[in-house]
Amino acid sequence: MKKLALVAIVLGSALVAGAGCSTSNPPIAGDGGAAGGCLADLQKKDFCSSCSAPSNANPTSCKPPRTVNACCTYVAPPTKELSRGTGLQRYSTTDPALNLACLDDPGALEPSKTVTLKGFVRLFSSGNDSAGVKLELFKEGPNGTVGERVGTAIETKNTDDVQTPKPTWLKKCPEGGCSFRAYTYAGVPTETPLIVKTSDVTPNGSQWKELYDYNVMFRNRDIKGDVIAYDPAAVAATDVNTVAAAAGGFIPKPDKGVLAGEIHDCGDIRVAGATVDTDVPHEADVFYFGENEADPLPDQQQARSGTSKLGLFGALNFPTGVPVRVTAVGKVNGQTMVLGTHVVQMFPGAVTALSLRGRRPSK
Repeated sequence: MKKLALVAIVLGSALVAGAGCSTSNPPIAGDGGAAGGCLADLQKKDFCSSCSAPSNANPTSCKPPRTVNACCTYVAPPTKELSRGTGLQRYSTTDPALNLACLDDPGALEPSKTVTLKGFVRLFSSGNDSAGVKLELFKEGPNGTVGERVGTAIETKNTDDVQTPKPTWLKKCPEGGCSFRAYTYAGVPTETPLIVKTSDVTPNGSQWKELYDYNVMFRNRDIKGDVIAYDPAAVAATDVNTVAAAAGGFIPKPDKGVLAGEIHDCGDIRVAGATVDTDVPHEADVFYFGENEADPLPDQQQARSGTSKLGLFGALNFPTGVPVRVTAVGKVNGQTMVLGTHVVQMFPGAVTALSLRGRRPSK
């Protein structure tokens, strides 16, 4: 198969498994990186203070194109200055000024409260109607595991209310718009790392793919009358094959997991110019999506530039049931910095989603 040109971060480590992370290693002469070796002096490198390398980390030494040492990882350097996504339907802005304040000061967690989520189950790309989606919430467990269930699972039905006016901006919506079904989900803790799972209401159903969305945290500041507005995503089963084919003619393996995600700044606005990868091997290279929000697909021309203004990235066929660290870096005023890092897990035949939104507060 044709391999994508790699400009991504593949998180590995020169350290042995279980060792601590250091971002102060000296440049390695002759490796072809910055100044002839590895770029070790990253900004915001305290992101990496507690990371460690897994036993199956790859690569394990500094060599082109992975010449940035970040979060126990050798990564490919970003080639463009970061910029915010503008003119989009979601996570967009008219203000071009990057918000990176949380990289230095993520703030502190507040005492958790119990709220109700209300919103509409939206579609990533395909599908006319988000009925038939099962929605579940879980706490994040250690090393990216799925922790205890939060609240009671709900299922969307074709009798539920729909968002009005109906969204029409997705290319695959029918005439008159797509039906994003309303839901209510009670008993959700704030100030707590959560995993949001959407799937088909029918076990082994063929309409909706299992999607595990990590790094979701509802903040007290967003509560309005004991309710927080939130629109979870559903992914049509056909979308995964379509994305894999567009990424270079690949096929998702049923015993492996798929990674998809977005890079945002601290103001929750999508970011262009970031490079992303993981500390365990996957098939081919990380791919980045083009700028067509109405029909989001991988664009091989983005390989040298990193994320487009959609901030979207993906990778295929990961091992399941093991911790996978996902990290992003970017360039600001010529300096390469860590934008975010988070540990997730993959699930057979499922999509693991992760939006990195800068640095989150932790206990």
